[in-house]
Amino acid sequence: MIPLGQFRDTFIIAIDDEGIAIIDQHVAHERVLFEQVMEKLTTGRLESQRLLAPIIIDMSAAQRHALAQHAATLDRFGLEIEEFGGDSLRLCAVPAVLETSGCEAALRALAEDLEGLDRGSRVEDALRRIAATMACHAAVKANYPLTLEKMRYLLEELRRTAYSSVCPHGRPVVLRL
Repeated sequence: MIPLGQFRDTFIIAIDDEGIAIIDQHVAHERVLFEQVMEKLTTGRLESQRLLAPIIIDMSAAQRHALAQHAATLDRFGLEIEEFGGDSLRLCAVPAVLETSGCEAALRALAEDLEGLDRGSRVEDALRRIAATMACHAAVKANYPLTLEKMRYLLEELRRTAYSSVCPHGRPVVLRL
């Protein structure tokens, strides 16, 4: 695909042999990041970045319990979480793909996702769910301008991914005209 430009800093307009394609930049980037995260997890763990100042987050007992149940899996993702007393957790390290500003929201979303998993769920289900949440929070957002170079990179990476037609949550990536 050859990018022509962006529409409202949210959609990439591109052409190829089949015609015109409208690509949701957030969903496309989410798919690419999800595939990269899952690939790295098959060989070990994600790169982690320690925080200079840990983030203190208040959570419900159910959310803290859901995170504690999956502590080993979260560690593979580069998340270092500690009990901090009362309803609080201390986030000490985060995956390098995640911006520090989005860490609290990502951790809350993870707790919610993991809380929804059945007790008998397999580790692979938890891994996929955590990877999908991480990819979503790390992906470029709507209303974010991209250069043509970044659009080309994103489309090339998307071409290399398996299941490039939907994001990990099932949203369509491309609309073809």
